[in-house]
Amino acid sequence: MEPESKRKAVSLVKSVAILQLKLLLGAARDLVLSPVTLAAAAIDLLRIRHHEPEYFRRAMKAGERSEDWIDLWAAAREPGEPSRESVDLLLSHIEQAVRDPKTGKRRARVLKRWAERQVGARSAEMLERFKHRRDKKDDNSGVAQS
Repeated sequence: MEPESKRKAVSLVKSVAILQLKLLLGAARDLVLSPVTLAAAAIDLLRIRHHEPEYFRRAMKAGERSEDWIDLWAAAREPGEPSRESVDLLLSHIEQAVRDPKTGKRRARVLKRWAERQVGARSAEMLERFKHRRDKKDDNSGVAQS
């Protein structure tokens, strides 16, 4: 295969692989957001007498941000068009870091540890927020009953 044809083929295969990854991310997001939005709407309905609906709107905003971040159709942009802060940019940074023959393996290990810490930190942060809201709700229930 000629070098130019090989470059085009590699570029096409890479674009297809990235699109498939993004489709998978979008599907995972949809699987998570479907019950989350239903639960958020149910909570908002239960609180509607005393509070403005907020949880459903927050869930929708999270979905919107994830849509922008996944940026499914980025491959359709013209070459040279600026990339948004998205999965593409993240994958580009990962690819650059791992391809470096001198430091690639070490950077890949560091990146893996960083990702594991981020997931753990986010999980812990979400758990703390849940506990705080639950405690706040319990405090408010105790005041109302007194």
